[in-house]
Amino acid sequence: MNRTGNKLLPTGQPHERRHPLEDGGEKITTFVPLQFKKRGIKKVVVGPVGVDEPVTINASAVAISPVHDQTLLKALALAHYWDKQIDQGVVADANEIAQRERMEITRVREVLRLVILAPEITLAILEGRQLRTLSLEYLVRNSLPLDWESQRRIVAEIGG
Repeated sequence: MNRTGNKLLPTGQPHERRHPLEDGGEKITTFVPLQFKKRGIKKVVVGPVGVDEPVTINASAVAISPVHDQTLLKALALAHYWDKQIDQGVVADANEIAQRERMEITRVREVLRLVILAPEITLAILEGRQLRTLSLEYLVRNSLPLDWESQRRIVAEIGG
């Protein structure tokens, strides 16, 4: 990547270089042109077309895959939990949840909207396969339609 001002510019094609070491081994450096996109308040690495995982972490004892968005998972779980409580009559509505949880009613309603996500989108989030640019803040700030086909189209478009 070439640095121009404050911007990183992707140049060239992915390639590897091999450097011999004194002990007979080899040091391999890999170049992959990357882009950085905002996901909520974070920036994420997005690779070129055809490269699904531009950055991989090889850890032997990882409890949760590093592509899981913990904030989004927690909000999705809360949304379904609260929706079930409303359905079962444990609470009357979002206002009562907001009072019990000591949260703003608008935030409770924003989280509750996650229950309308298409099953494929929900499953992708649970499995950590969602687009890295799909975040809780994106879903909160951009109301998704009730139609699942439209949701799939919108989510595909934010991936670039």
